[in-house]
Amino acid sequence: MYTSLTAIAIATCAMFVILSVFSGLESFNIKLFSDVNPDLRILPATGKTLPDIDKVVKKVSSHSEVKAFTKVIEEKVYVLFYEKDEIAYLKGVDENFLKVVKIDTCFQAGKFPNISSDNEAAFGNALAYRLGVPIDKEYYASLYMPKPGKKLISNTDDAFEKAYVHMTGVFALNDQYENYIFVPIQVSQKLLNLPSNSAFSIELKVKNNVKSLQKQLKKELGNQYIILNRQEQDASFLKMMKVEQLFIYLMFILVIIIASFNLAGAIIIIILDKKYQSKSLLALGYSISGLKKLFFNIGIIITIFGVVIGIILGTILTWLQSKFGLVMANPFMPFPVKFDLDNYLIVLFTVLFIGFFVSFFSSRKLNF
Repeated sequence: MYTSLTAIAIATCAMFVILSVFSGLESFNIKLFSDVNPDLRILPATGKTLPDIDKVVKKVSSHSEVKAFTKVIEEKVYVLFYEKDEIAYLKGVDENFLKVVKIDTCFQAGKFPNISSDNEAAFGNALAYRLGVPIDKEYYASLYMPKPGKKLISNTDDAFEKAYVHMTGVFALNDQYENYIFVPIQVSQKLLNLPSNSAFSIELKVKNNVKSLQKQLKKELGNQYIILNRQEQDASFLKMMKVEQLFIYLMFILVIIIASFNLAGAIIIIILDKKYQSKSLLALGYSISGLKKLFFNIGIIITIFGVVIGIILGTILTWLQSKFGLVMANPFMPFPVKFDLDNYLIVLFTVLFIGFFVSFFSSRKLNF
């Protein structure tokens, strides 16, 4: 009996801790994304360039709920620094960009480029490391963008638009942004041969009610535009996290089922051990169904005690991890954890259901 109780408690504790870690990782990554993803993003329904951008700017400017907005151009670019080259993501932004997102808080070294400049850029940490670009005005990286057109190329120099930038700072966010380069929007407009008033998207910082403003802008701007909130911008990442969490959950269901074999064994052993006492009760008029219910209740009691002990242990371990960082994700950061009511309910109902199922069928083994 004690073996089955211990097995259920350990499996419950492990399941709760792992789910708490996943909740912590999800919250941590969402916070990282919030540093670079705006509250709302307006995109064209077709094509890349926003149509009738003056209309969009006018509508956005007229809303009191809009705290700030910025024009953005984002495109892949070929980067060359001496003999090293990479394909990166170029993000051109205007002077309001830092009012919309907090990327300036994510810099490991240096600073965000001066938006009025035509030759400054901030590089993602992994990209800067691979290229070996220093934070120095004397060293320039070359940016290349293919020119549009259908004619045959007679000279490779005529096939690309070029820009030269020096690195002003290095930022570190997550894997998605390690290959990004932030430049003033006029640099990206020049590389793409776009008018000075053009943009691929408009990003918004909202004061309070994001969903209400999103709904209102969709109605006012019409079907030419797509308006995404932060959760919709991160939809693929959040979906991936949920799928990973689901697989971990299913794996631990299997662990709990295996642990419940001890419970089934304990109930069967108790049935065999109390065989003569059971026969005495039957002789005194006690029913077989009553005996089966008795042994079923024993299994439920073992399960409940195992769940309670496991959740208490899991809560203690999670609290210790949150306070003292017992297990490190890397040399600088412990694994994040989060206390979530959903995790308590998921663990509680999962283990109780499996314990109920195992106890029911094990108690049916009573046969004299």
